[in-house]
Amino acid sequence: MVSRSWAGAENILHNPRFIDAARTFFGGSSVRPTFVVVNVNAPMPAGLTHVDVPTFSGATRDQYPLAFLMCMGQSALFENWRVIQAGAVAWLYDGPGGNFEYWPDGHERPMRTECPPFRNVALMSDNDQIYHRIGHVGAPDARPPRMTSAAEIHWSGGAWEIVENGETRATYPPTAIRLSLVWKAIRDSEPQSELLDSGSRNDYFHLRSKKTKDRFQNTR
Repeated sequence: MVSRSWAGAENILHNPRFIDAARTFFGGSSVRPTFVVVNVNAPMPAGLTHVDVPTFSGATRDQYPLAFLMCMGQSALFENWRVIQAGAVAWLYDGPGGNFEYWPDGHERPMRTECPPFRNVALMSDNDQIYHRIGHVGAPDARPPRMTSAAEIHWSGGAWEIVENGETRATYPPTAIRLSLVWKAIRDSEPQSELLDSGSRNDYFHLRSKKTKDRFQNTR
């Protein structure tokens, strides 16, 4: 995933409909939008079933590697510090497949599916704790080109190109690409991550690097 700041992104970050839906999700609480992610998916098989990267008091994606935060979430050792995030998911795609598949009652219970066409509508949930995935994009037997995690997808000359090491591995028309947007917000009562330094919160609630390491070690 490539993180960049784009002019105009604040119009999405502060979208009033997303904010109103998040307030409803939190039972009327005032909310603070935190970030927006745009995903660009070319034809591919169904994605891996997963939960989103969690956030904890004193441990966010700005401070820790995403894989480490996922370990913290999966360990269930840090629930006292978990920050609940309302997450909106919207996508633009009219081709075959591209479903949003999710397990609201747990991974062992039946899957539910939201299918395209899906325009000017979003889902609001806590995808940090609800398992979900992207269904296959394109034909059911669609396969990605030969590439590694270093590959990038670019818009070029009216088409999308997957490029790696200067070599174009695949080219797709706009109609073959599934564009999705993920928007997150937290309760406005949650302290800002920038303020989570020494003395900003009671140490019980503020998860420090040493405390994180000790908690993992104590479970051995």
